[in-house]
Amino acid sequence: MNNIPLTSLFASLFTIFYLFLSFRIGYLRGKHAQKKVTAIKLDRNVRAHGNFSEYVPLFLILLYIFESVDLISFKYLLIICLVFSYGRVAHAICFAFYDYNPFLRISGMVSTYLGLALLSILLLLSIV
Repeated sequence: MNNIPLTSLFASLFTIFYLFLSFRIGYLRGKHAQKKVTAIKLDRNVRAHGNFSEYVPLFLILLYIFESVDLISFKYLLIICLVFSYGRVAHAICFAFYDYNPFLRISGMVSTYLGLALLSILLLLSIV
């Protein structure tokens, strides 16, 4: 039986999405795509990929800690995971597929920060 189902599920889903972002950059750097792709579009895709890789590991570490010591309910953790996941996907889609989309960018980062802040603050409160 898996004692860390949320960490396992979201680590798998985040890895699949990370691979998608990685393959997209590889495609955009390919010979046939280079003729159609501007440097700005490639930079935005690299930024989406890099930004995703900066925030997801922190979240997964915090999630693992919560699941391994059973600090808060499964349902509450699931809600935080869904909020954070929306944030990461929305932000990556904003940069990878749109020239400008303030709604996806802002809601994506707010959701990302909210997920990280909730877990980190709750963890701090649990040791006080």
